[in-house]
Amino acid sequence: MRFWKLNILVGVLMLMAAACSPLPPSDASATPTLTSPTPLPSPTPLPTATPIPPSPTATLTPVDGKVTSQINVRSGPNVSYSSLGTLNSGDKIQIIGRDQSGDWYVIAYPSGPQGRGWVTAVYVQAGDTASLPVVEILDFDPAVTGKATQQLNVRSGPGTDYNVLGMIQPGTVMLLTGKNENATWLQIEYAGGPGGRGWVTAAYVQVNDSTSLPLLNASGTPVTPDASGPTAIPVTPTLTIAPASADGDSFAAPAARVTFSPSGARQFSYTSDLSSPQGDAEDWVEFTPYASRAGSPARVLFSLVCNGNGKLTVELWQDGAPMTGWGGLACGDQDIPLELAAGQAYQFRLLAATGNGLRYIHYNLTVRNAP
Repeated sequence: MRFWKLNILVGVLMLMAAACSPLPPSDASATPTLTSPTPLPSPTPLPTATPIPPSPTATLTPVDGKVTSQINVRSGPNVSYSSLGTLNSGDKIQIIGRDQSGDWYVIAYPSGPQGRGWVTAVYVQAGDTASLPVVEILDFDPAVTGKATQQLNVRSGPGTDYNVLGMIQPGTVMLLTGKNENATWLQIEYAGGPGGRGWVTAAYVQVNDSTSLPLLNASGTPVTPDASGPTAIPVTPTLTIAPASADGDSFAAPAARVTFSPSGARQFSYTSDLSSPQGDAEDWVEFTPYASRAGSPARVLFSLVCNGNGKLTVELWQDGAPMTGWGGLACGDQDIPLELAAGQAYQFRLLAATGNGLRYIHYNLTVRNAP
């Protein structure tokens, strides 16, 4: 019994000795190894953008051209735009632009609005025009221009009692911006006037169509006619009897050439003057009517207003010869109807009749294509 207890005691002491024994010395030089995560690949640097050099400013080089026939210089790329003047066969021109189709050229034309005009490419010999800028007219509504037939005073308002701002020489083409309520005075672009505007009497301005011009009061503010009020009576201006300025028109190169269409021009008015035996005694005006229905004739209405001390003879031409049996047109006629072949060109020849001494006549011809 005592031996058994002694064995138990020895076992306990041995366990206690083992527990109190020091741990084996550690290797101080051993550094624990840490497992690092796989490093992410370094991002590829983006290439440095090379600045795009600015485009060099293009310098427009005009293309030289030569006119091969007498042609009109117009305010836009269509025969319905007003004529600014004419060029003769052999005249040299500088082409500075073209329309999208290349059928019309923009040329340098000092007497035109902004110093330029349009000519048909058919009668122009020129080099390579494909690189010229394309000039687009988005609204297809021609600007209204007028040509002075005599020397004009430019005034600050629509009347002779307004201050004179300057002078307009015969043959000068003006950009029209409005008219007074009885259409006896026209507002024009004029750099020396208030707001860049001035007024000239309509009596000595050759206008293709003034119907689209806005009505303006004396201060240049647009006005709306009062339909309930009395109709304004046009005032006949006092004319100076003098030889009419030559405008160089002819059968081949009429002063005005208008092609009517349902979606385009349906009416135009042409104002000019003639005199005999001195001065310009003859004017030519051309128009091409349309019919509202295929196979039907075109119905056209004519009006003619005149003043002066002369008389006017009016001929209507077709296919290079005067028409007979059409009834004629006289000063004072209003909306005289006539049926004509649709799609064919007709020409008015207006002549100042001779008489004793100088005979001068100022007229306004209106041609309207009825629907």
